[in-house]
Amino acid sequence: MTSYFENDEYEDKDFVGLDLSDKTVRDISFFNCTFERCSFQYTDINSCSFDNCDFSNCNLSLAKLQATHLFDVRFTSCKLMGINWGNVKGLFKAEFTDCVLDNTVFPNLNLQQFSFVDCTFTGASFIDSNLSYATFDDCDLEGCLFDSNNLTKANFSTAFGYKIDVSKNTIKQARFSLPEAISLLENFDIEIG
Repeated sequence: MTSYFENDEYEDKDFVGLDLSDKTVRDISFFNCTFERCSFQYTDINSCSFDNCDFSNCNLSLAKLQATHLFDVRFTSCKLMGINWGNVKGLFKAEFTDCVLDNTVFPNLNLQQFSFVDCTFTGASFIDSNLSYATFDDCDLEGCLFDSNNLTKANFSTAFGYKIDVSKNTIKQARFSLPEAISLLENFDIEIG
């Protein structure tokens, strides 16, 4: 337990304006809690659990999520830059709306049916992950790397800026829209005229 929290378990608690930048939060469980306008920038979040929690207008940029459990977590209007989501422990289920996910890494994760709405992913990467049935609704994927992922039935129909190498990802029945879908042909050394 850290000195920033009095208990090691919190349920139905609202945290507003909490600033834990550059701090360590360890071995604390949060259930059905909300975090509004909180800063976890550069925070070491170690062996914690967040179940059915909401983060709104929070800054978690460059936070370290070591062995931390996230299940039914909703991030709305949050800065989540530079996070390695591969360090999350156990089941991982989250929704992202109007978030900045630039330079984040999603390696070897089950992100099946994840929902990303109005998010940016500049310089982010998805590697060896299951993104089947995931939705990227009105997301900016400029400079985002997709390598060795399962994108079966993923929905990119309103996403833009993506460059997905179809030879390195499984894209069976994934949804795309024109004109953005033309970028899927870039790695075939062909001319479209």
